Amino acid sequence: MAYQVTTRVFEGPLELLLQLITSHQLEITELSLTELVTEYLEHLAMMSDLDLDVTSEFLLIAATLVQLKARHLLPDGREVDLDEELALAEERDRLLARLLACLTFKDVAAVMSHRFEANTRFVARTAGLDPGIVPPPPDIPLDVTLEEFGRLAVRVFNAPEPEPDLDHLDFDLPSVDDAIVDIARRVEADAHTHFDALVEHCGRPIEVVAYFLAMLELARWGVIRVGQDDPAARITVDHAPGDGNEIAISEWST
Repeated sequence: MAYQVTTRVFEGPLELLLQLITSHQLEITELSLTELVTEYLEHLAMMSDLDLDVTSEFLLIAATLVQLKARHLLPDGREVDLDEELALAEERDRLLARLLACLTFKDVAAVMSHRFEANTRFVARTAGLDPGIVPPPPDIPLDVTLEEFGRLAVRVFNAPEPEPDLDHLDFDLPSVDDAIVDIARRVEADAHTHFDALVEHCGRPIEVVAYFLAMLELARWGVIRVGQDDPAARITVDHAPGDGNEIAISEWST
């Protein structure tokens, strides 16, 4: 809780006193620091336990007030150092920011304490509805009579089932067997090629799929070798002649 000050020119929280002086709304020369310190010592004498938060806050603000009053009462003949004045202003602003943050946290803590205290009055219900209590069914308004509703039901249940739309399906499937024969002959002629060149004549994605399956089948037989440096690279296809491979292709084509 903030320490309250009662002097000849001010009465209220000590933080507010410092804020008024630093914002030039109250002259530091009008404030008696002796009365302020004496009053605080009397306050400490009445306290049974020493509140370190209040004590440290008072010492910080009192030291700042002493510095401000000393500068007003004991001016020197030196020229004003703008850098020093700026540094002092920054220190003052930093102190005020800390004080405002302190007041904000105090207000938030008070609000949270009030809400925690209010929540203690609520008791959670852990059981369900009492036996025998049945929620009423929801009312569904219908803008038709029973006869109209019956005719509507007859129309719905007697309506013919719609035929599925198959226009998006491709029933003209390419032949994987023909793709195997075509790849084997082209690879045997070129010796080295890539998959993109083998399917560049394909006009439909399903044809590319057929050629891909044919390539995997030929690689399984050992007729071709397939390679790829990375997932984004081209698939290379090389001819790999072996015993019986040409015979297998010719038998497959017939």
